[in-house]
Amino acid sequence: MNLVRITKKSTVLTVFVYIVYRCKPYPAPVTSGTNVRYVSRFPRFVFLLSFLLIPRVAAGQVTETDVIGSAVTLQGTPERIISLIPSNTELLFAVGAGSSVVGVTNYCDYPPEAREIEKIGDVTTMSLEKIVALDPDLVLASKGNARELVYSLKALDVPVFVLDPQSIEDVLDAIGTVGRLVGREELARELSEGYRQRLATVAERIGGLTESERPTIFVGSPFRDENWTPGPETFTSAVIQRAGGRNVADDLAPGTWAVYNLEHIVSKDPQVLLSTLGEGQDAEEVRARYLERAKSLKGWQGLDAVRNERVVLIPENWLLRPAPRLFLAIENLAAALHPNLF
Repeated sequence: MNLVRITKKSTVLTVFVYIVYRCKPYPAPVTSGTNVRYVSRFPRFVFLLSFLLIPRVAAGQVTETDVIGSAVTLQGTPERIISLIPSNTELLFAVGAGSSVVGVTNYCDYPPEAREIEKIGDVTTMSLEKIVALDPDLVLASKGNARELVYSLKALDVPVFVLDPQSIEDVLDAIGTVGRLVGREELARELSEGYRQRLATVAERIGGLTESERPTIFVGSPFRDENWTPGPETFTSAVIQRAGGRNVADDLAPGTWAVYNLEHIVSKDPQVLLSTLGEGQDAEEVRARYLERAKSLKGWQGLDAVRNERVVLIPENWLLRPAPRLFLAIENLAAALHPNLF
């Protein structure tokens, strides 16, 4: 890490200066009355230079506690970072540490530069050997990663920090935490402040809505036999709320996703259907196919959202990743739900 490299360089330079000092001829004598003395400030210079060049042990040290209660201490700014989940990769690039990322998962596709970085496997099945071979000085993990992998890395003295943002505020906190870990605290603070201002702008515009003016929303698709949908206290549900909507799956356990069967969907009769848009897909084409499919299925065809053709599509990775593009999802969903306010 930086501290180790600086210490080695500083020690070598200090030894060099000392040798030069030892080989330097004595200075000319200075007489004062009957006394003769030699004057040289060089030894003092060597001492001061040594003190300045050799960093103290705590220089650049940062300690943060992660979501599993582990206190992680880094000695200096990490230069070889591995991300074990796409949202962490986006966070690292957002705070300006992208050039230090040396390993990512197969699904880390944003920003585009992340696709060129060495792959260490899928989110749940990763190669411990490949991770160790990349010699990381920080691994940014998630609670979704295999516990065995995380603890195996810890056993090898690899610094592992685990993130698990479950709300909008958690995402903002994660930006700050990652910024401090990678030595980009000021940029992270500026980013967080900017996102908070954008949230405040949306909140101001929808602030006058009554409860009935906030449409009920179901996250799912008629193309799926089983619709996994987010319950309350998930960041996707928080996106809906911040955008001026109401998640119909409020009867699920907080912080969970669960299968919502057709009977549940019909009983809730959502006013808006919210689904995701894959990379490269045409929004209008997907929306037309979505409605055609919904209108052909018993149960779906009678939903308020289908009858009024209120289908909103948000890019999948904006809506489902707890990362900075989540704020784009909020802004775009709010504009789609309340076009008269935006």
